[in-house]
Amino acid sequence: MTLASNELSKRRGEVLKVSVKPDSSIVTEADLASEKVIIDRIRHFYPDDHIYSEEAGRSSHLRTPGSYIWIIDPLDGTTNYANGYPYYCISIGRGQFGADGKIQMRQGSVFDAVRQRHYYATLGEGAYVDDKRIHVAPPRELKQSFLVTGFYYMQGKDLRREIERFARIAEQCQSVRRDGAAALDLALVAEGVFDAFWEMGLQPWDVAAGSLLVSEAGGHNRNYGTQTTQSYDLESAGIISGAPGVVASIASQL
Repeated sequence: MTLASNELSKRRGEVLKVSVKPDSSIVTEADLASEKVIIDRIRHFYPDDHIYSEEAGRSSHLRTPGSYIWIIDPLDGTTNYANGYPYYCISIGRGQFGADGKIQMRQGSVFDAVRQRHYYATLGEGAYVDDKRIHVAPPRELKQSFLVTGFYYMQGKDLRREIERFARIAEQCQSVRRDGAAALDLALVAEGVFDAFWEMGLQPWDVAAGSLLVSEAGGHNRNYGTQTTQSYDLESAGIISGAPGVVASIASQL
C-alpha cells in the first residue's frame, strides 16, 4: 500500500487528467497509477488469485469454491482527491468463494493516504490501526449517535429517495457527516469515531475491506431490507454498518 500511496502523493496538487465514467463517477491518472502498482504486486505474489478492481474490472468471472479474489479500490474518494479535499484512501481486500459462490472476506486493509494510517483486519483475529486494536463505538441510542453516510453518484428519483432516508435519520441522531470515501468511512466506524455508516449504490470494492474491519471490531453489517440474522453480502444492495444497536435503529428507518 505504501507504493500505491506514493503514486497518489506525487500527483497530488498537479493538474490531473480526469475522465468521466458511464456511471458519472470520475477516474484520474492517479487512480490508474495506484491500481497498476497494486495489481502488479498481487500478480507477482498470488498468481493464481482472481482480481476485481474498480478500474481494471474482473480478471475472471469464475467462482470456484475455495478460490481467492482480491477486491481493490486504488483510490476511494477520487472526487475528493481531484478537488484537493483531504479525505481519500486505498482499499484492498482478499476474499474466498464459498460453495454458494458468495465471497467471504478473509483479509482487509484500508490506508488513509492523508493521515498515513493503516487499518487492517484478518477474519477471526480482530481489527487494528497501526498495530493498535480497535473497536466500534460503545452502545448508545440513535439520538446520541454520530453517523456518516453518502449518496454515491445518484440522480433523479434515486437521489430523492436517499435524501428522504437521510432526513428521517438526521432528525433522530446527534449529527451526520458525508465525506465521500466509503472505505475510509467504514474504517472510522471500526475505530469507534462514527457509530455507524449507511449507503446505497456502492460496489464491492467500496465495502470489501471496510466491512471486514467493522465486523472484526465488534460491529455488525447488514444489507438494506434484511434481518439481522442474515449474513451480509457485499455484492447485494446497500450497507448499514456499525455498532449493532445503532445499525438496527437505522435499518428501521430505511
